[in-house]
Amino acid sequence: MKISIEKSCSVVFSGYKKESDNLNLKIYGNRIVSQKEIKFLGIKFDSKLNFNILVDEIKERCNKRLNIIKILSNKKWGLNQNTLGNLYKSLVGSILDYSFPCLNSFSENNIKKLQSIQNTAVRSILKLKYDTPSNIVHHEAFNKLKLLTVSNRLFELSEIYVGTGLSHSIPLVERLVKEYKEGFESRYIEYPTPLCNCYLTISSFFPET
Repeated sequence: MKISIEKSCSVVFSGYKKESDNLNLKIYGNRIVSQKEIKFLGIKFDSKLNFNILVDEIKERCNKRLNIIKILSNKKWGLNQNTLGNLYKSLVGSILDYSFPCLNSFSENNIKKLQSIQNTAVRSILKLKYDTPSNIVHHEAFNKLKLLTVSNRLFELSEIYVGTGLSHSIPLVERLVKEYKEGFESRYIEYPTPLCNCYLTISSFFPET
């Protein structure tokens, strides 16, 4: 295998205000371009790892599709709530679901941004007033459309992913869980990772955790 120089770049991930971009990394004698963000497997990682850029990108993509939901929610189309709910899951929910590995790094504000996308769709589908309180929207979304809140949905996907990986003995997942178990206290309290949301699933495979 050969590394493509044109498709390669470097990113310094750091929580500090100033990070060094003078690494002068090279491949085959050619300097690698330094960037502030990079997209890997469809997820955009920024140098601060706060995923603000990713969330803004998700909002933009979802808002375009929300217009479809709003149009189809009009009575003249004659679509029932169940059909509209499934359309939402396919067109919009699938975009939100893809971000589940970043859940632990999302700020409360970013979670609210993602939740507002779902709330807008639910209000259109269930013909709720635009000023309907969020707690009522969440309640109606679950009872009538079987939609969890965005944070609970991402949490659920994390558990499914880890549980499936462990049940099929996928080496990378097993390695991550092993490292997580060895530093459980520090990771859970100071340096949370996506695995921190899955401690119950991990405990079911490793009761001593």
